Amino acid sequence: MRVPAYLVRSRHGIYYFRWLLPQSLHPKGKTSDIKMSLRTRDPREALRMSRYLGYVADILIERAVTFEMRYDEIRAVIKRHFKSLLDKKKDEISANGRLGAYDLSVLASSLSVTEMPVGEELYEGHSQDRDDDLRRFQALYGLSLGQGSQEHRMLATEFQHGHRDYVKAVLDYDRSFDGFDFDGDVSANLSGSAAPANAGPTTPLKEMAERYLEEGELGNQWGVKTLGERREQFALLQEIVGAETDARSITPATARKVKEVIMRYPKNRNKGARTRGLDLKAALVVEGVDAISVRTMNVYLHAYNALFKWAKRNGYVRDNVFSGMTVKGKRGMGGRDAFSPAQCNAILVELLHNRQGLVRKDYQKWGPLIGLYTGARLGEITQLRLADIRKKDGIWCFDLNEDDGKRLKNEGSKRLVPMHSKLIEHGFLQHVERMHDRGHEKLFPEFTYCPKNGWGRNLGQWFNNRLLVELGIKRKELVFHSFRHTMVTRLSQANVPEPVVKALVGHAQEGVTQQHYFREGYTLRQLSDAMELFTAD
Repeated sequence: MRVPAYLVRSRHGIYYFRWLLPQSLHPKGKTSDIKMSLRTRDPREALRMSRYLGYVADILIERAVTFEMRYDEIRAVIKRHFKSLLDKKKDEISANGRLGAYDLSVLASSLSVTEMPVGEELYEGHSQDRDDDLRRFQALYGLSLGQGSQEHRMLATEFQHGHRDYVKAVLDYDRSFDGFDFDGDVSANLSGSAAPANAGPTTPLKEMAERYLEEGELGNQWGVKTLGERREQFALLQEIVGAETDARSITPATARKVKEVIMRYPKNRNKGARTRGLDLKAALVVEGVDAISVRTMNVYLHAYNALFKWAKRNGYVRDNVFSGMTVKGKRGMGGRDAFSPAQCNAILVELLHNRQGLVRKDYQKWGPLIGLYTGARLGEITQLRLADIRKKDGIWCFDLNEDDGKRLKNEGSKRLVPMHSKLIEHGFLQHVERMHDRGHEKLFPEFTYCPKNGWGRNLGQWFNNRLLVELGIKRKELVFHSFRHTMVTRLSQANVPEPVVKALVGHAQEGVTQQHYFREGYTLRQLSDAMELFTAD
């Protein structure tokens, strides 16, 4: 059975009717479509309904374009058309210099014609030129106004007025270079950071975001998971503001609108049964659906802040309109907590003695133990190779690196982490030796790679959704990542200096002294002595 282009099927098997709308019917002159669920998985039923809907859509669109175009709509299309031409002409003048004598004579002649009423042409060719220009304009914007209709007469008159004012604006802009205005900011155009709002080519938001992501990916700024999250965050921004919106036109008022949407954005929008498949406007008004957490709201807003900070630095926008645009909440709201000594003890007992039979695989024992005694990230632990567990200066350590395709969060994540004596006492080195004997190269060979979650999905799900639940200590703030909070908390309580703590857990150092003059870093002995101050219980 042949399926028409306007009939699409979702990944859940539901058929949708999709119909393209002309640009002229969109309030902002953009290409758009109508999409609605047919609520059926039967292809024949879907085909029957879509044919009827297609017939109705054809009639409605034809009537809307041909007979029902308002005066203000006609003016809006004409204004958009000539504004685009004016922006391009201004850009040409700004880049290449003032208009030549020939260009000025052509514009002057054109202006004299456009100032005459329609029907009073100087000679026969003018009428033909006007008709040709009007036909090209109608074809460009999909306007099918019937010859001789009231709408067509309005279009012809307003098109001529628009052309007239366009020519005047070009001539005025060219004359603005006759002299210099010394009252303004004379350094603005030299620095390139304060160009007039209408100068230079426009950059659609979608294109700007892609350039930012390409640069970040080239510089290895993010892991695969973070890069995927950034794409999702920017996709939502484009859905709110418009993917083709000129980045320079995004104002503080626009940023406030984005923040308002983020504060109402439904949790698990694309997974929840009540919001899945809905457009943004419809999803925002579904009742009884929780909004994302304050922490997640700020993750989105921080991403937009980073994008526009980069855009300002690279000359795409004049201001970072998302600077300081976060949702204020109680301290620690939506974050992670450290495990208490009692909770650490409960986890240790189960990992070491398996009293409830929850530990059935090697990774379920050694993954959490490494997390507890190193404070390393889940992804850092689950991609470890046996060669990364080695002895240096007489001290066993974990070499966290990006060799063999491994990925770390940032530059500060590359480090040597001394192995805690408790981990050795619990038999970890014997386990490593057994893995060598079995011919493995990876510490956790059973893990598979997930583009969104890296190598740690299985371990994270088991620990968060099984172990913690069965031990009765599960809550939103306690997850595998809490091991990092636990390490930082215990070391800080043991009076370990903050720069040493950062070196152990892979946080970027701050200040000129640490960043530029102390590049060699702490010795492995210093780090090992500090690590031994950590106590789990």
